[in-house]
Amino acid sequence: MPDSSFDKAVLNLKKIWGFDSFKGEQEEAVRSILNGKDTLILFPTGGGKSLCYQLPATVLDGLTVVISPLISLMQDQVDQLGKLGIPATFINSTLQQHEIEQRLINARNGMYSLLYCSPERLETPLWQYEMPNLNIQLVAVDEAHCISEWGHDFRPSYRKIAESLESIRNEIVWVALTATATPEVQDDIVQLLKLKDPAIISGSYERANLKWWVLDFEDKDKKLLEMVVRAGDEAGIVYAGTRKDCNRIAHLLKVKGKSASAYHSGIEFQKRKQIQNAWISNRIQWIVATNAFGMGINKPDCRYVFHYVIPNSIEAYYQEAGRAGRDGDLSYPVLLYNQSDYQRLHRYIEDAYPNKEILQKVYDALCDSLELAVGSSYEETFQVSIEKLIKRNKLPVRIQKAGLRVLDRYGILTMITDYKSSYGVYFALSYGAVLDVIESTQNKQKAVFIDRIFRLYGPESQNEMVFREVDYLTEKLQLSPNQILKGLEVLQNEKVLFYEVRDGNPLIKLHEPRYAKLSFTPQEIEGYRNVLLKKLDYMRGYVDTQNCRSKYIRSYFGEKKVPNYCGNCDICIARTTKSKYSVSKDSVQSVCNSLKESPQTNKELQKATGLKKTDLVQTLGMLIKEGIISTEIGEQPVYYLSED
Repeated sequence: MPDSSFDKAVLNLKKIWGFDSFKGEQEEAVRSILNGKDTLILFPTGGGKSLCYQLPATVLDGLTVVISPLISLMQDQVDQLGKLGIPATFINSTLQQHEIEQRLINARNGMYSLLYCSPERLETPLWQYEMPNLNIQLVAVDEAHCISEWGHDFRPSYRKIAESLESIRNEIVWVALTATATPEVQDDIVQLLKLKDPAIISGSYERANLKWWVLDFEDKDKKLLEMVVRAGDEAGIVYAGTRKDCNRIAHLLKVKGKSASAYHSGIEFQKRKQIQNAWISNRIQWIVATNAFGMGINKPDCRYVFHYVIPNSIEAYYQEAGRAGRDGDLSYPVLLYNQSDYQRLHRYIEDAYPNKEILQKVYDALCDSLELAVGSSYEETFQVSIEKLIKRNKLPVRIQKAGLRVLDRYGILTMITDYKSSYGVYFALSYGAVLDVIESTQNKQKAVFIDRIFRLYGPESQNEMVFREVDYLTEKLQLSPNQILKGLEVLQNEKVLFYEVRDGNPLIKLHEPRYAKLSFTPQEIEGYRNVLLKKLDYMRGYVDTQNCRSKYIRSYFGEKKVPNYCGNCDICIARTTKSKYSVSKDSVQSVCNSLKESPQTNKELQKATGLKKTDLVQTLGMLIKEGIISTEIGEQPVYYLSED
């Protein structure tokens, strides 16, 4: 790609985004992409990953396809790009088939610079049919760690991306992006996406403005309330783990006079949006949330992130805690911990990934419920009754569901609806008759409801019962589940349609004739579970470490030559305050901050810190004794922060 393309990118950076210069390693990433080189971008949370493919998309003649795992992020990004005047769209399961087809036609006609989609979308016949006509030049795989079993959010569908795009591989440039990739994950991304000699561009995982802190307390409620009160008027997030704890802790904060709101998937979509916007605009101080909160949300002045429960990986913790202090000001990620947390999470992971014996019991009960003999097939999709499975194999509900999910993951079956409740609709009237009902209805709200239900379920609902997830319907209609059911009940009584409710029992399709014994090995089944347990052990290591917490995190993500001292975490501060030397924390901080910039001589340090000679000598002695700094002996000794 000629230099003129990069020059145009620089102009667009200013013209569209209003930025005078790139942030960190963004320039290197954009140059690499515009030079036609496959690129792996490893930027921490808040490092500006999205710009690295959005900016080239404004320069390239063809289409940039962005593969993203989160529907809500697709919508947010497309909305933000629209405000900047960049033509972009998305295709995902929230859209009707005719809407998807129209957007692909528009893409074929060059109407968009960026097209967002999920990895599953690439496998559909429609995508495969349209793909050769889309003039795709750049493919950006966001949250690329999802491709690796070592990633903290593994999604098997990510492993099919390279295969799905194989026919146009030689025509496109690939960019993979993630905020949390260990060396193992980086290797998996390169190998499984088949990146050709990629440029690997990494930003530092240092967050110098964050005070990493861990507190071991049995009475977490008491300590949490103390910290929230001490926070004054600043804004923060409490990650509470469960819906029940979110509601309970939000109530406790309100009793203390704080404006707070719970945020979890049990709250209707529209209400969650209102809560999120109120927090961003400082009308609510505290969000008490499950880990579903925060992706794609940018509130620069969030000062505190308190974890009421230990996350299950360093990746998850770094991502969530890193939502504090995006503006660069001093901020506080604090983890509340007690010994029972680890045992609870360990047990949860083991339950979520049952062993081969339990999987065989779940599989046998499933096949027995269909009266399916060994070697026989069952071609139809069917709804499983979890209650009936329990009667057959006596396993608890959580183990039963976990077993089905693992069987889905290994391709023995497909869970089409998982455990999400859905409403089915079958229109008893022709298209013209439905329009007549809408036009003749005196009640305007009722007419709108019929019209929107007909659009949401599509023409196929006149031939068969079509199901839509309740969460999807509540989002689109902005009505509660009960309001939707009442509306459907009225229309059924009036013979306009028939409806059914699926209560969350999954729809399943078996892929092969019944096996006498499942063929995969215990090692295959236990492999991913053991990865998760190892990640939990690393998280426990972070809690228990007696060394710098920032160093622990940065080393985990593969950073080399990380200083032994950050000066901000509880460990580093404790080391300096417990020293037998009569040295002030301010002196220690001043010296270490100076050495972060570059190694310096005694004379240079005295000038940079303004310390008296005797104070500086004493401070240097203490820091050398503690192993925080080292020195090179020469004509003038040079001091530098110690590294491994």
